[in-house]
Amino acid sequence: MIKSTLKDNKTSATLTVTVDEAFIDPYKKSVLKRLKKDLKVDGFRPGHAPDNIVVRELGEARVQAEVLEEVIDHAYSNQMREQTVESLGSPEIDLKKFVPYSELEFSATFPIMSEIKFDYSKLSVKKPEIKIDEARIDEAIETLRSQMAKRSESKKPIKNGDEVRFDFEGKREGKPVEGAAAKNHTMIIGSKTFIPGFEEELIGLKKDEEKTFDITFPKDYHASDLKNAKVEFSVKINEITNAELPTVDDEFAKNVGNKKNIKELREDIGGVLKQQDEEQSKKDYENKILEEVLLKAKFDVPEQLINQQVAQLESEMDKNLHNAGMDRKKYQQAQKITEEDMKKEVEEEANKRVRAALILRDVIKKNNIKVSDMEMQQELAKMAEQYKGDPKIQEELTHGHFQDDLRNHLLTQKAIGQLIEFASK
Repeated sequence: MIKSTLKDNKTSATLTVTVDEAFIDPYKKSVLKRLKKDLKVDGFRPGHAPDNIVVRELGEARVQAEVLEEVIDHAYSNQMREQTVESLGSPEIDLKKFVPYSELEFSATFPIMSEIKFDYSKLSVKKPEIKIDEARIDEAIETLRSQMAKRSESKKPIKNGDEVRFDFEGKREGKPVEGAAAKNHTMIIGSKTFIPGFEEELIGLKKDEEKTFDITFPKDYHASDLKNAKVEFSVKINEITNAELPTVDDEFAKNVGNKKNIKELREDIGGVLKQQDEEQSKKDYENKILEEVLLKAKFDVPEQLINQQVAQLESEMDKNLHNAGMDRKKYQQAQKITEEDMKKEVEEEANKRVRAALILRDVIKKNNIKVSDMEMQQELAKMAEQYKGDPKIQEELTHGHFQDDLRNHLLTQKAIGQLIEFASK
């Protein structure tokens, strides 16, 4: 016999289960059969030792532990189906009572979905308009001109358009700045690929000349410790290459893009830029919609899920810092933040990710979104074709866990698509 009671408090539920000897006995027999299979006992063939001798050889504690694990696992699954409740994560098991092989009582506490009071159909987010201005096409053509340029070494002073190979080192208050040094770095003057003001300092220098100058980093520089910082740079010019740029005419269009004329080339470049912008815009629009729902949808979030996400983010962060040759302390010093600041940032991100995942789950449920077997087969066939030269991935495609992850991914994409449909109507 097996029975259970269920109590919930918005974000978690506790299932208390009791089972008797009739329920436990089949699992006890199954465990003993598995344990004795390869057990060697003098006087008996493997797998044929009596149960009492198996228990004596392996120890009562081990046998009880394995039987408990089997019984709790099956009893929990059985009563979750019976109670028609859905868990959002692994349960925390609390053993209440165990009379060996005759009576067991345990409780399982797990996170559950709280009600999300939000009408997704009323969502409205303006979709950005994609427009490619002529200046961007001009910029792309200038890049093509630079790539097609005839280059020759120059002994004249550096001017805009020259390609320069140089050594540089940056120091702040006499100490080297991490990442601000290189040998034989190559740059086209006027490309604006360096810190603002740096390229202008090189104009007029000749080969083998050296120069020291100060550059103030921008206020919005990505590294917080260098924002608005004054850094002293020392440079040495190793080589100056003069670029003879081709004329932008129909011949240029034929050579660069196999187009009939410049008009056709500009149209082609505009089309490529528009496609790139549309892909980025789609991602930005999806994020904007999720941000809008996160802002407006009010609901309680299971603490257990937040804690799990925090642990995962911290593990990923430590791994990334290690790969970059840093640790938390060095990172905090570089970013001028404390451990508390870092922890708060991780917790906020974890909360955001969990809430977004729960919202998408709610969208899937409320809109009865499903992924058909045909859709799964089509996606697997597409991936099999994409990775046909990789036997390892081909093997992975056949595994159940991979297919479960793929189905969840497709469900998530459909949920996002449903939100886009609501928001853009």
